[in-house]
Amino acid sequence: MEDTFYWILYEEEKALEHLSNGKLTLKEIHLLEAVFKAQKFGNNSFSNIANSLRITLGTLTESYKKLEKKGYLSKEQDKKDKRIFYIVPTPIAQMINDEHTKWHKSLINAMIKTIPEDDLPNFILAIKNLRDFFKKE
Repeated sequence: MEDTFYWILYEEEKALEHLSNGKLTLKEIHLLEAVFKAQKFGNNSFSNIANSLRITLGTLTESYKKLEKKGYLSKEQDKKDKRIFYIVPTPIAQMINDEHTKWHKSLINAMIKTIPEDDLPNFILAIKNLRDFFKKE
C-alpha cells in the first residue's frame, strides 16, 4: 500500500513536469492550484494562501518570486488597503492548472470505473478518511 502512494506521487510529478517542459516542480504546481482555489473565493492574498498551505509568509514569498520569474504568477495591490497584495495567476498558469485538474480527474475516473457499484460507498468513505487524516497533520 505504501509504495502505491509514493508511486502515484511519482507519476503525478512526472506527468506534470512533462506538461511544463520540466520548468515546474510538483510543489510549484500545487502552489498554482492553491492560488486558483483561493482566487475563486476572493481569498488570494499572500497571507490567506500561506495559511491555506500551512506555510510561512516568507516561504510563500520565496516560492512566489520563483514563479513570477518563470512567468506563472504576478501580484496586484488592493485598491483600498495598500498593505494587501493578491497573487494572480497568468494565462500560462491557467493552462498548467487545467491540465493538473484534468490529470486528477482522470486518476479518479480510472479508479472508480474498476470498483463495483456496491463497493463505491466504501471507497468514498476511505477517501474521506484519507482526507481527514491529512487535515489533522
